[in-house]
Amino acid sequence: MNITAKQIAEMLNVSKQAVYSVLSNKPKCLVSPEKREKILFLAKAYNYKQNTAAVSLNGKSTFQVGAVIDSFASVEGRIVSHLASKLEVENYTLKVSKITSISQGLEMIQNFISSGADAVIYSGRRLPDINYEDYRVPLLGIDREFGTDYYSGSKKVTEHLITRHGHKKILHVASEAGPFPKYLGYCDAMKDAGLKPLPVLHTIMNDQFSTRLKKYLDRGITAFVTTGDNTASLLIYFLRSMGVRIPEDVAVTGFDSFGNFPEIASVVDPVEAVASSGCKMILDKIKNKTLQPITSDFIVPEFQPSMSCGCSPLKFNSIAKFYSEDKLVSK
Repeated sequence: MNITAKQIAEMLNVSKQAVYSVLSNKPKCLVSPEKREKILFLAKAYNYKQNTAAVSLNGKSTFQVGAVIDSFASVEGRIVSHLASKLEVENYTLKVSKITSISQGLEMIQNFISSGADAVIYSGRRLPDINYEDYRVPLLGIDREFGTDYYSGSKKVTEHLITRHGHKKILHVASEAGPFPKYLGYCDAMKDAGLKPLPVLHTIMNDQFSTRLKKYLDRGITAFVTTGDNTASLLIYFLRSMGVRIPEDVAVTGFDSFGNFPEIASVVDPVEAVASSGCKMILDKIKNKTLQPITSDFIVPEFQPSMSCGCSPLKFNSIAKFYSEDKLVSK
């Protein structure tokens, strides 16, 4: 049996609006704690389900936000995870779906809107051509209106290799080819130093990766800027299988550091700061009913040097070392 808000109101002799206030978890709710507890009990006992679409069509907030992302395991997934926590503090619920194709991603956005979401956050990288005028609720694109300044991060890494370690022949290694922000940052850092940028060496669907890597080494490449820590780890595997030492023979840098590879010099993705920015932007859009793209806010990440680029390792580069050196550990 599914109970309605009207039935709960009649059973407890309260207004239907009071029931909606409690079940929608509105920030300003004047219902007494005793009544609130009874409303929640009845709703749970009799399987109450709010008609969020009807609430939305009546112009009322459902305090729900949808998110359509590329991957749960990616940086986007981590950003959305932090976003969910921040929105929860503001009494909003974030519901997330994963994109498998562009058409399916667009359908997911429509489904969230049809179910009554106040706004939808989406992957600007996978759905870059969305026209906001086609939708009746605010949209916010990750890597379109907020995110990490990948261009600046990659430029920082390349500049570090040039100015700190004196590398002149540097290759950019990415999971896939294309003029993406990380590659453009590498190119501009090379040009600023009077050096020639090289085409991307990509890993995905590249049967010739090992052969091409060897050719670049034979041409005197001494450093590699990669687009991710996983890519850097894969590259190091290939290099070591060829007898190449890191960093004695070549330097390698990563990106999007999750702390999984502390020995790899890497750019630390500012996930927490990006999520804070996205939370503020989406709440502002909901409040002001903004249906157009707004001024972008991209956070410049920090570069964390480590052993793979030839710098000193972090103070605690392993759990074992942490526990052996930390004075707070009890004897």
